[in-house]
Amino acid sequence: MPKTKQIQSNFSSGELAPSAYGRVDIARYPNAVEIAKNVIPQTLGGAKKRPGTQWIAETKDSAKRSVLVPYIVGRDSAYMLEVGDTYLRVFKPDGTQVMSGPSPYEITTPYDVDAIQDIDYAQGEETMYVFHSEVFPARLRTFGDALWDCSPAPFTTTPFAETGDFPAANLTLSANTVGTGRTMTASAAVFLASDVGRAILWDAGIFVITAYTDTTHVTGEVKVVFASASIPTGQWNLDSSPQAKLTPSAATPVGDSITLTLDANGWRTADVGKFVRVNSGLVRITAYTSALVVSGTIIIELSASVAAPALSWTLESSIWGTTYGYPCTGTLNEQRLVTAGTTRNPQTVFGSKTGEELDYTIGVADDDAYQFKIDSVETNQIAYIIGIRNLLVLTYGGEFAMFSGNEKPITPTNVQVKPQSPHGSRRVKPVIVGKEVLFVQRAGRKLRSIGYRYDEDGYKSTDLTTLAEHITASGIASMCFQQEPEPVVWAALRNGALVSLTLDRDLDVIAWARHETDGAVESIAKMPYGDSEQVWMIVRRSIDGTVKRYVERLRPDWYPIYGQEDPDLNAIPPADAPVNWGFTLDCAVAQDDAAGKTTWTGFDHLEGKTVRCIADGVDMPPMDVTGGSITLPRPAKRILAGLMFYPLIKLLPPEVPSQSGSVQGDALSVHEVMLRVLNTTGVTVNGDESITGRVNGPDQLDYPPTLFSGDVSASTLGWSRNDPDTVIAQAHPLPFHLLAVIRNMTINGG
Repeated sequence: MPKTKQIQSNFSSGELAPSAYGRVDIARYPNAVEIAKNVIPQTLGGAKKRPGTQWIAETKDSAKRSVLVPYIVGRDSAYMLEVGDTYLRVFKPDGTQVMSGPSPYEITTPYDVDAIQDIDYAQGEETMYVFHSEVFPARLRTFGDALWDCSPAPFTTTPFAETGDFPAANLTLSANTVGTGRTMTASAAVFLASDVGRAILWDAGIFVITAYTDTTHVTGEVKVVFASASIPTGQWNLDSSPQAKLTPSAATPVGDSITLTLDANGWRTADVGKFVRVNSGLVRITAYTSALVVSGTIIIELSASVAAPALSWTLESSIWGTTYGYPCTGTLNEQRLVTAGTTRNPQTVFGSKTGEELDYTIGVADDDAYQFKIDSVETNQIAYIIGIRNLLVLTYGGEFAMFSGNEKPITPTNVQVKPQSPHGSRRVKPVIVGKEVLFVQRAGRKLRSIGYRYDEDGYKSTDLTTLAEHITASGIASMCFQQEPEPVVWAALRNGALVSLTLDRDLDVIAWARHETDGAVESIAKMPYGDSEQVWMIVRRSIDGTVKRYVERLRPDWYPIYGQEDPDLNAIPPADAPVNWGFTLDCAVAQDDAAGKTTWTGFDHLEGKTVRCIADGVDMPPMDVTGGSITLPRPAKRILAGLMFYPLIKLLPPEVPSQSGSVQGDALSVHEVMLRVLNTTGVTVNGDESITGRVNGPDQLDYPPTLFSGDVSASTLGWSRNDPDTVIAQAHPLPFHLLAVIRNMTINGG
């Protein structure tokens, strides 16, 4: 019966998936745990109780979902936005809600409760652009805490191409089968003489016009059979451009007004605002004179003012609209506003002119706008574009890198688009961590990290959930990255669970953990707060039999004693800093009263709930919220009251070297467990309290417990077949920081 001692000095592998329990051979097994609940694995190796949440406010309508969007102006100027069913509300970093008189300040937005789940946004220095495939891109700006504007972005030019026309009329085809001599009859005067040679498209059907009779009748050939002889208005397209000779009245200079004359009727009143690309130049139509003549402004100089025959010039119109859809994603990259993913052009990337975010005038100069299509073996809807080392394009079917040659910016004539990985992306906004982009794979269950690898001269996408596949099994719905005080990716799952990933590539830390609260997390976001960052969330809770949705934030700072402040920076010798307990309860409220009292109000948001309370640093017994108030057994000056959550760490069965090889399957007895902790109290090992959470004695009852740092041991008894449960937990709303666990074991391999 050999005896051995094993130390688990860090938890840098986090919670291990049950499917990996047999992998005692991998390097991450000794640093993993079976359960990591309500703790955050630290980059230095320990595991610390997660911060509790501070209740901020109820959302505008608890019956409907809403999402959080950070609006960041700078390090010390940021807002958290509650975006709901056609509205937006504003919160400040100090946890206060911006008010307009007695009511929360809000503005109207064009996004309903369904649309807010799919919005994307890109923020510049003082402007945020908001994108959704069914809504014209919006520009969101602030001019003060209670002065915001959300309106359609004032583009001078949106992306355009030769799209043909969509006349408003029903069509009747004499015969919808393939053949010549077919007659097309319109319910309104929509045809012109220069339509001869153009095609009418409806679903798969193709009808090429061969002769013009009048404005309601044309003759042609059915190239591809139509599903019906009756074609409804708004669903058919007269493709290409008028088939007529065009003569411009002048070629230069830019900005001058000219006329464009056809030799056969071809202009329509709806052509005003469209573009004509002719003789290597570009003209924007500004006025309709007749079906033969329109006026326009020169945007790009023409090479000559000579007549251009049919098919040598094009009539182009915006490809953003109700027919073609709007971009679903965008980013700011190389001084351009880059957008992508419209309904009709799901694989096209649009880049604005350099330094002019609102101008998509396409040209061949380096600073002109561009349009590029992502080529692939199948149609891949673009989900997100992110500017990092290159422009990363995340699609439903794979990941692409878009870049220029010779270390130059992307231009209309200098671009390369290459596939990088085939995993596909889900509509969950990615986050940037260092030089990598974290995105949710297409099925929603895997979190991948894509970054450039010099040894492969390309991007590599790695699965961060390989050893913790159970953590995100229900799918990731929302996520954010908090860089300070620990590098943690927070994710809200589709089932409302909250999980975290401590991620530090330099220290090789990839540690998942689960977090439980009395509710469901629906949206999560982060914003800067001075030298640190804070995480906000929308939590759905059941309060007194009614569903409530609350805006809350993780709160890592709180001191338990009234009047406790940071040390005086001018004190000699320097004073010790008070111990920061942080919020150790969820949906909690902290209050002070200089005189002290027993009854505390302000808990209407927890009506009917059983809460815990820390009063002057002392853990009070559970109490119910009645009439929005709680009553303590004695007066207190400073309290923190909210919903209880419990940290818990369960160790994996040990794997230690032995003469017979593996100890897996052997009988084990862990007769002593030693915990190394920092500023901790109220800890249990397998249910037995090792560090008391209360101070006993006649002179100690009203004093907070002293936090303990160092080693403390607990004795355990009993044998097990390679499954010696070691569960470290805490049943009090007090600080908890576990640094290491040492187990003294006896192994019987017989």
